[in-house]
Amino acid sequence: MDVKQSWGFISISLGVISLLWGMVSLSGMVGQEHVFIEMGSFLTMTGSDLYNNTYAENILAAERHKNFVVLLVGIMMAIIGSLLMKNRLFK
Repeated sequence: MDVKQSWGFISISLGVISLLWGMVSLSGMVGQEHVFIEMGSFLTMTGSDLYNNTYAENILAAERHKNFVVLLVGIMMAIIGSLLMKNRLFK
């Protein structure tokens, strides 16, 4: 294996790990969203002013953004790695 193929393999490996991590995180957000909704409904029933209605939505939006960035980086690394493995990049 030459240097390009070695870096291609490393890039593909990191890309696949990043994709797996992003997918697991995004699938875990379904349960997390349910917990935040239940917590919000409980706090609004008690009449607490400490909880803002948009608090859960802001937290979920930030987490979703981070997970999409991880997914996009994983896709890009996997594509670059596959191009390096096939010697089609930087001929």
